Formats: sequence, C-alpha cells, structure tokens
Amino acid sequence: MLRRLLLSLIISTLTLPSIAQRNGSLRLMTYNILNYRNGTTYCTGSNNSSSGKESGIHTIVDYAQPDLIVFNEVGYSANNPTYLLNNALNTGGTTSWATAPHTHNGFSSLVNCVAYNSDRLQIGGQWTITKDLSNNSLVRLIDVVQFQLIDSLWTGATYEDTTDFYIIAAHFKAGNTTADAADRADAADAIIDWIENTLGTSEPHNIFVMGDLNTYTSSEDSYQALVGGSGYRLEDPISSSGNWHNNGSFAAIHTQSTSTTSDCKSGGGLDDRLDHILMSESVGEGDNGLTYAPNTYITVGNDGNHFNSSVNSGTNYSASSSVISALASVSDHLPVIMDVEFSWSGLGTDDLLAYEVRWPNPMPQNYAPALPVGASLEVLNLVGQRIWSAKNKAPLPHLPAGSYLFKISGARGTTVKKVTLR
Repeated sequence: MLRRLLLSLIISTLTLPSIAQRNGSLRLMTYNILNYRNGTTYCTGSNNSSSGKESGIHTIVDYAQPDLIVFNEVGYSANNPTYLLNNALNTGGTTSWATAPHTHNGFSSLVNCVAYNSDRLQIGGQWTITKDLSNNSLVRLIDVVQFQLIDSLWTGATYEDTTDFYIIAAHFKAGNTTADAADRADAADAIIDWIENTLGTSEPHNIFVMGDLNTYTSSEDSYQALVGGSGYRLEDPISSSGNWHNNGSFAAIHTQSTSTTSDCKSGGGLDDRLDHILMSESVGEGDNGLTYAPNTYITVGNDGNHFNSSVNSGTNYSASSSVISALASVSDHLPVIMDVEFSWSGLGTDDLLAYEVRWPNPMPQNYAPALPVGASLEVLNLVGQRIWSAKNKAPLPHLPAGSYLFKISGARGTTVKKVTLR
C-alpha cells in the first residue's frame, strides 16, 4: 500500500509544471573603519573627519553592495550606529539598512557594529563573549548575532522555517609582542568555546567569524585555534596558509595598510593580512542551506600590484577612481567581501511548495508548519490514511512519536515529505 501511494504521488508530480529553482546569494563584508567617531591624540577631526569618513563609506558600500557588514573600530558611544545609518548607509534613497543592538564591555573605547539589509535579513538572537576561558575580561567584546533569511513570497514564517546563520564579529588585540599574540589566542579560544557550549556540535551550523583578527601568520596560535584546533574548527575560504606579514607572495590578499604614511593611519603600505572572514565547515560543504560561492572572497581595492604601496598610488583598476580614493581616505584597512549562495525550490514560482524542506526534521510536537500562500497540509500515516489537515499555519495536534507523510497541496500541485515527530 505504501509503495503504491508513493508511486502514485511521484507519477502525479511528473505531470506538474517543471520545478522552478530560485537561487540567491548574500554578500558579507567586514571592514575596520579606523577610529570612527573616536578621537585620539593621533586621530583627530582634522586627519580623521567623521563626515568625510561617512561619505567614503557610502561610496564603498554602494560599490560593494553587501547585505551584511561587520564594522570594527567604531567609537563606543551608543549614538554611533545611528550616525552610521543616517550618514553613510541609509542615504541616497536607501532606507533598508539597520544595525544590531549596541553592545559595550564598559571599558573599551572601540566596539563592533553589525549592519544588515533589513529587506533580506532579520535578527533571531544576540549574545556577547566578554571573558576568556580563565574568566578574565577580553581586550574587546566579541559580538554574536543570529540572522534569518527573509523571503517576500513566504508568509507567516517562524524562525525555524528558514535558513539561519551566525555572525561572530571580532576585533582581536593588535601588536606583534608575545603578550599581544596571547591576548588574540585567548579571544579565539573563547569563540570556539562559545560555539561548542552554546550551539553545540551535534548539528551543522552556518557560522562566520568576521573582523580584524590582527594575525601576522597562519601559524599564530589564535588563527590555529579557529581553523586547526582539536575541537570545533572553522575554514578559511581561500586556504592561504603562510607568513602573510611583509610577504609579496600574498600581495593579492593583504588588507592593511592603505597608506605608506603614518598619521592617523598605520603606514607601510599593503603588507599584512589582518582582516578575515572564516566560515564553518557546513558552509564550505553546503550542509545547511548556505554554501560558499567559490572565487567570491575578495579584498576590495587590492589589485595585487600595490605591495608595500598606498592603495591609490599610480594606477589601480580594481575599482573606479572614486572608490579607490574613498578606500585610501576612510581607513588604513581594506574591506573583505564574500558571497554565500542559497537556493529554494518549489513546484512553481508563486507557490514554492518545497519550502517544507526547511521545517525541522525531526519535528517537535505542537510545531506549527508555515505554508506557502494558498496551500494546505495533510498529515498521513505511512499507509496513506489522513490523520489531520489544515489550510493555514496551525500547531500540529498531539500525535505519537514516529514517522508521517506530510502532503502539501497548492495551486501548482502537490509534494510529499516524510517527517519524523519526536
């Protein structure tokens, strides 16, 4: 009976319109914007103008077109994310940028700011990592923000109904002393500990560690704690191991410095890879709805020909002259971008009937599966007998734990998925 039921469902599906595949991508960006609205003895209003910086950031973001940005080196005032939004991001007719709630450890002059396109993403949760494994305060707070993809054709969705991912925004201790490297290692260990103890390792998670990690070489303890540890490990999308510092072999991936002159900025020209986007193994392998798009990891404004030079020295055709000029003026760091792809399949572009693949499976009791607009759901036992049905999102009735067939029907046809209730 079960074989005949499944066969009839497969045959009926073959008569439906061809499956429509709607692929999409998200662009992530990390950018240290150098003492944004944070005055120091060497970064002042004359050599680090906030209004000039905001204008430059707008130019760069408009060019790079990211959906999410981790900003490092934002002054600690809770007003500064609003300045970023009003003066750099939501300008020129754009209104969709938002920022995660402001965080501060109470003593650092610099914080992170996570900005995102609210038309495409929404926040599902937020945490902070403030202590190392010995319960000492980290030099700077590390932000963790959970995001959910938004789709305009999907109504009534709960957080569990769609792809989610975690952004870990970090700015490790600068400097090349043994103590500085130890501080960085403490921060990296704290990140791995948080992942293992908060998210767990039994299921795949989409995780990105983004920010100025201040690493000089891939052999450094902090970097190895993130990508080479004995426990949870992240991946470097471009797998560029080696001594990055002042090494022309890595000229194409250096992120600092944009200038040869030291004032507010660090000097020396492009000769360090300090800024990174690392990803979980599940993103590299596409195990959980997001997949790294190969060859999209780029240091914006780095053409590979400016080793130990200012980014705007001579010709740089990697971007327009206005963008290169903005990159040279805003910060001593270059932004790094990376794309991740997602795909949603369905039996027609209007109904997207295969959204059920993003329900949890196993599914908890009393879960309320979201449905495509106009679709209905039938729950069948494994011999094809209908147990329950609904036309709108509604909590499942209490059913014995076990396997069931979920049949979703809409204007474009029918699809079936085997689901385990726990």
